[in-house]
Amino acid sequence: MAKTSNIDEKKAAASLLERDIEGGVNSVSDKSEETEDNEEVKKITLGKAKSVPTQTAAGESGWKLVSLNGLPSNGLLYPENLEILIRSAKTKEIRHWSTIDEHDPLDVSEKIGFVLNSCARLNVKGKVMNLNMADLLDIDKFHILFKIHKITFPNSENKLFAKMRCKKCKNISSIRVTDSNLKGFEYPEELMEWYSDEYKCFVINSQKLNEKFTLHLPTIGSSKIISDYLNTCHVRGMEKDEAFDKIVPYLIDNWRTVTVNDVLNLRSESNRWSENKFLFLHKATELLSKGSKNRALGICESCKTKIDSSIFLGGSFTVKDIFIISTRLRDLI
Repeated sequence: MAKTSNIDEKKAAASLLERDIEGGVNSVSDKSEETEDNEEVKKITLGKAKSVPTQTAAGESGWKLVSLNGLPSNGLLYPENLEILIRSAKTKEIRHWSTIDEHDPLDVSEKIGFVLNSCARLNVKGKVMNLNMADLLDIDKFHILFKIHKITFPNSENKLFAKMRCKKCKNISSIRVTDSNLKGFEYPEELMEWYSDEYKCFVINSQKLNEKFTLHLPTIGSSKIISDYLNTCHVRGMEKDEAFDKIVPYLIDNWRTVTVNDVLNLRSESNRWSENKFLFLHKATELLSKGSKNRALGICESCKTKIDSSIFLGGSFTVKDIFIISTRLRDLI
């Protein structure tokens, strides 16, 4: 069943799009397509959204199509024919963004959610699948945000620079950060043998364990479920289960059909996992977690070595700067 900077992104993602998630439309399983072979997979996977034909929104005025291949996820874990469309942020979005409290992860999350909801769409060409921004993968979130920033300021009115220290010569370079030099994710090579193009996730069918299960990258929606689960554990005074808590974000498929009680039940069930299953999940999810990065790439101004740094570090721009221009008043009028 669900990351870089001085902002705690895990907490920030906790309330992202909460209103949409609470009002989400449940998907409907198509039992006619179920087979005996995938029965065990469906114990964790969460069904399919009902679909009806529709026209693509890619040609609508003001909306631009995002190349999935350019995203950290490479589009591998989204439904077939998915389109992500974005538009520039307008005064309404920038006004709301201007009130962001950068010291409050929940407020940061809410502001990011507001911009994504207003300026981005998920659409499956030829179908309606009741998707919204809660279905966006966490690893793609900031990349989409920076793409919106880019078209909001087409003439580079709001340049963002990160201070990067070169490990080789120790020189500090000022590197401009855009969507084109963000490094968001690397798929662990060892795990790719279990990638399923059919299920858009990692499907592990173990003869040794006589079991089939799946792994998924967290979405904004599934991160909200995990946040609610952790809060419930705190309210109930339950002891932390750090081993399970690190694994569970990668076990949620469709956030629409998973509840906090489902996660609690899975936690209890995890105590009965075999040693090999736990070790596999522990190592696999650790690899996936390490592969998730929000870093910017650059070239050292002194020795020309490749360098990188986490975004939003001290001395660099802040999350608020993405849509609030840091300039003199006279330059604005």
